Amino acid sequence: MNRTRPISQVEIESEIMRMVGLLETETENFERLAQDAASKEAAYKAEWAKRYLVADGAVREREAKADVSLADMMYDHKISESLVKAKRERLLSLRSSIDALRTLNANVRAQV
Repeated sequence: MNRTRPISQVEIESEIMRMVGLLETETENFERLAQDAASKEAAYKAEWAKRYLVADGAVREREAKADVSLADMMYDHKISESLVKAKRERLLSLRSSIDALRTLNANVRAQV
C-alpha cells in the first residue's frame, strides 16, 4: 500500500485490534488442527502396532508390511502435522506483525 500521508495513531491501533482478532481466530483454529493431528497420530501408531504384531517374517519385513498397509493413514497423519506447522508459522507471523505495529505506535506517539 502506498501512503500519501503519515499513518495516524488511530489507524495503527485499529490495525492492531484487527490483527489481535485474527490472532484469536487463528489460535482457535490451531487448537482444532493440533487436536486432529494428535488424534490421527495416535490412531496411526495404534493401528501400525497391530499390523506389525500380526505380520509374519523378519523385523524389517513386518515393518514394511505394516507401513504399506497403512500408507493412507500415514499420509493423513503427515498432512495433519504439516497443517499444524503451517498454522504455527501463521501465528508467529501475526505476533511479529503485532509487535511491529506496537513499535510503530510508540514511535508515532512520541512524535505527537
